[in-house]
Amino acid sequence: MKLLLISPRSSDKRSPVGFKVPQVALQIIAALTPENVKVSMVDEHINDIDFSKDYDLVGISTMTATAKRGYHLARIFKEKGSKVVFGGIHASVMPEEAINYGDAVVIGEAESSWPNLVEDFRQNTLKRYYHVKEPDLSTAPLPKRDSRIDRSVLGIKWPGFYTTKGCPYDCEFCSVSSVYGKKIRTLPIPLVIKDIENANSKVLLSLDDNVAANSKYAKSLFKEMVHLNIEWGGQCTVTIARDDELLQLCRESGCRGLFVGLESVSVTSMRKMRKTLKSIKENEDAIKKIQDTGIIFHPSFVFGFDDDTKAVFDDTLEFLYRNRITTATFNILTPYPGTRLYRRLKQEGRLISEDWSHYNHYTVTFRPKNMTERELAEGYFYLKKEFYTLSNICRRITRLSEISYPGLAQFMYVVFNNIAGRQTLIDSYKTIDMPVSKTYS
Repeated sequence: MKLLLISPRSSDKRSPVGFKVPQVALQIIAALTPENVKVSMVDEHINDIDFSKDYDLVGISTMTATAKRGYHLARIFKEKGSKVVFGGIHASVMPEEAINYGDAVVIGEAESSWPNLVEDFRQNTLKRYYHVKEPDLSTAPLPKRDSRIDRSVLGIKWPGFYTTKGCPYDCEFCSVSSVYGKKIRTLPIPLVIKDIENANSKVLLSLDDNVAANSKYAKSLFKEMVHLNIEWGGQCTVTIARDDELLQLCRESGCRGLFVGLESVSVTSMRKMRKTLKSIKENEDAIKKIQDTGIIFHPSFVFGFDDDTKAVFDDTLEFLYRNRITTATFNILTPYPGTRLYRRLKQEGRLISEDWSHYNHYTVTFRPKNMTERELAEGYFYLKKEFYTLSNICRRITRLSEISYPGLAQFMYVVFNNIAGRQTLIDSYKTIDMPVSKTYS
């Protein structure tokens, strides 16, 4: 039996430059697959699919932005005689849609259902849906490492690892808690250490939504990671700055950068989110504290909240310059299916597109409350154009000298993140006049 596992890209072509967050979903599925099955894995962000080869079963893991491409791939392989199984967040929240393009859908995490699915396929008794309960991570398999997909920057090896699943914050615009649960589940620390060792790399990325969510667990984990002599980046909330011991252990374990969802510089919006501090000053003090530790602070912002006006773009730029931010992520609010935001905007009649290829963080897919669709798109493009001027990029790169003990991984991250950000300006500009309302269905 031949099995192909695919993580689709969101467009027809791979981006030549950029920072690609690695995924371990395919490697976990490969580890769950019986040893007598020949498994191939392709992350389309890194490698192209060889369509000349034939497979008995094809598994496609989709996010919303990659769903349209995933359905296209499914049609190709079904025409070649393969059975197709969908999984991932988008398939989990839209199973009735996904089944129209495949033969089976895994809803939720696959740990407890995949071996049964493979056996059902062999017995020609494949079910349409496989509903999965939250698996016990104490018995979770280690990802089956494959150097061909353990890459993130221009082919450079930068594997991902995970330590927890679940998120307690339940943000209106996020589907993580609805798919993975609101309770933080932890992978046994010896398994995390073994997986990092198996990755065989000195630079890695934590794929947790909040690597410090369980502070007691995180402190124990960080103490064990100190001995690995690695550098890593991860994602957490700004509240990590409240715990001096946790922050220091994070740095000592090898952390060189943290992706933090600040989401907004609007005080009104901040106060609606449990994962940020409640005032601009509190957040700025926390940022300085993290940066003084020698960790790059990479904030993520979302534009288009109901409290946002056109002033939010200049306010955000001033915030970034004032706090000497070296890298950042900017997103247009995206009402992903499976979120409370999607349901609310659909009920209010404010969705203007359900073409999933537009759900890419830089295309307006809904009607904002305090500005027009065009004003939101133009403001987003204006902010990115200002932030990614060549002079600003050079200033941010030279600012790395202010970080305590800056390493090669930090330098590479800042350089490539800024280059990739500048490259996406063209895509951002193209969406300003995109007639998305015509795609509504």
